[in-house]
Amino acid sequence: MRYFIVIGLIALGVVFMRQKSQENSVTPNVPPKPEATLTPRPASEHNWAKSAIDRAQEVKQQVKRERASNEVP
Repeated sequence: MRYFIVIGLIALGVVFMRQKSQENSVTPNVPPKPEATLTPRPASEHNWAKSAIDRAQEVKQQVKRERASNEVP
């Protein structure tokens, strides 16, 4: 029984190494695709969850601006 486990682990290791070597050799010169940038839509007054997230983001940016202005002598 132990022999089957050892042989199985060795076989899985060989398969894993073979896949990794093929993965590295298949796509060496693929140009990166440009990522689409999405602009956030304003939250609806009925969508309280998105409103809360947007408000939290506004507060974070406000605090960041205040801290930056406080550091300048």
